Amino acid sequence: MPQPAIYPYSLKFSVGAIVLMIVLMLLLLFNVMSANNTLAWSVFGVFLFFFLFMVTLLVTQRLVPALKGNTALQLDDEGISDYIRDVSINWEDIKEISLVRGRSASTIVIYLKFESDHGSMITIHLRWVKGNDSEIHDNILAYFEHATRDGVAD
Repeated sequence: MPQPAIYPYSLKFSVGAIVLMIVLMLLLLFNVMSANNTLAWSVFGVFLFFFLFMVTLLVTQRLVPALKGNTALQLDDEGISDYIRDVSINWEDIKEISLVRGRSASTIVIYLKFESDHGSMITIHLRWVKGNDSEIHDNILAYFEHATRDGVAD
């Protein structure tokens, strides 16, 4: 397979996560305002700090790369590159690949032939990757089978 398969960051999940967090913070704010209690405002302050921290992380690590069209996942003849977690896996190091379906998105689970710095199992959460989860999984399997068939992997 001469051409690498490139999957960009998902703008949909990035925006969705931020909107959901804003809605939840607004609900908390309305409850705190109706309680009109010093303790409630203190709790809101703690959650506000956490909210600002999480929104900053989501914007810088997910939304900006999605808007720029940066690559989140790349498949090529050598292996899989997960730019979200900054992990590269060679086909020859992979024992098995499976897809675990979730409510909002699926996860690719890669079982390695050895224990690496990341463990013997590496997960790639597809919620941050643009594309159909089943098609991404099928494409990963096709690359893996191609590498195995051509003698690249053991």
